[in-house]
Amino acid sequence: MIRFLLGRSLSVRLLWLTIAVVLVVEVLAFVPAMGRARHDWLVQHIRSGQIAILTATAVPGGMIDAEMRDTLLSLCGAVSIRLTVPGQPGLVLQRAATGSLPPVENLRRETSFGEMRLALASLLHQRGHLLRVEAASPLSPEETIEIVFNERALDRDLRAVAADIGTTSLLVAIAAGALMYLALHALLVRPMRQIIGSIVAFRTDPERARPIDPEAVAPLANDEIAAASRELAALQGELRGALWRNARLAALGAAMSRTSHDLRGILSPALLAAERLQLHEDPKVSRAGEVLVRAVERATALVRRTVEFAREGPPALRRAPLELGVVVEEAVEQVYATTPGLRIDNAVARGTRVEGDEAELVRVFANLLRNAGEAGAAHASVSTESAGSEVAVTVKDDGPGLPEAVCKALFHPFVTGGRRNGTGLGLAIAHDLVRAHGGDLVLLETGPAGTVFRLTLPAESRGSAKPA
Repeated sequence: MIRFLLGRSLSVRLLWLTIAVVLVVEVLAFVPAMGRARHDWLVQHIRSGQIAILTATAVPGGMIDAEMRDTLLSLCGAVSIRLTVPGQPGLVLQRAATGSLPPVENLRRETSFGEMRLALASLLHQRGHLLRVEAASPLSPEETIEIVFNERALDRDLRAVAADIGTTSLLVAIAAGALMYLALHALLVRPMRQIIGSIVAFRTDPERARPIDPEAVAPLANDEIAAASRELAALQGELRGALWRNARLAALGAAMSRTSHDLRGILSPALLAAERLQLHEDPKVSRAGEVLVRAVERATALVRRTVEFAREGPPALRRAPLELGVVVEEAVEQVYATTPGLRIDNAVARGTRVEGDEAELVRVFANLLRNAGEAGAAHASVSTESAGSEVAVTVKDDGPGLPEAVCKALFHPFVTGGRRNGTGLGLAIAHDLVRAHGGDLVLLETGPAGTVFRLTLPAESRGSAKPA
């Protein structure tokens, strides 16, 4: 039953919580209100007693009959009334026999705490004895009026006031809870349900589910719900892009696996012919054979490494101490073969040595320099700085720079920068290879004046240095 009343919905729980909070506040305000109601009730009877005794004294001769006396006392709800005037005899209006009187309660000395305590006592206990109250006269502060009445009337009236306050408090609590429920449902619960629904739909079928629309979810543009929906929409968009890229990479890996096998068979006759050319007596022909053999080996290695890139996990590296200038020079030769219009300065300091896979590092620098030439750069340079256990390498060109949209996903696969013939894998492969070496590849700056990349590589350790 309790579970049913509380419910599973956040809005229903908030409804009951709001009602409970309002009721607690009403209870805290109830006790002072009852103390004030008791005080007002006594003051009102004091005034009625003042009127009654003044009425009695206005009778010619000051003598009233028993019937009129009882009528006046009944109208003000009193058993006896006494008015004391300084320097004059007291005026008394009472029935023939009142019995022993209780101790007097002076309203002039009564505190707020005392009023609340006595009011609660009237509500909790059914009493029928007399109450004797003394207060200053409403007409003259120097005069004192004393009234005696039965507490049963006070208890009855206070319970009626308590019932009215309780009913009003309950209605206010229910109304406040309902309004809070509607407000929270519109501002919080409904948007949260839409966000949860979008998450569930996206988890079920991320490729077909549409990203959440932040403007349709949040009623307010700058609150936390709007921020959460915007971040969720961005996350869903990025995940869909990542899934799309992974699907492309999986398809690429499957295609390249088949192509690798066929390409080795196709290039085998060319490799055999190139090896025969290497044995020719003419040095130029022999040199051409060597170039052809290296080209065929690079082609097969490229296909193999592309397949490895499409697979999960970092690429396997064959680490060895390397002269970085030689690595960059080999990459420059490869770039010149396809981009003859690009002038490259190899400014790597002599004696700069790193630990890494030579073939993979050649591939990294070749990709960076080839991208610069394809982007329209006429000049590029490679320079280094030693920084303890790392070597910082700067690759700079004077091309037109990269578009802002490309910079946000620069090292993601298939980001081509707008070139029609680009595959979008060069920078992604270079980034993964540098990370596999324990370094990093970052874009320092780009703009109309050119583009600057900075990559770090582990320096050669002393234990792996070659003997002189």
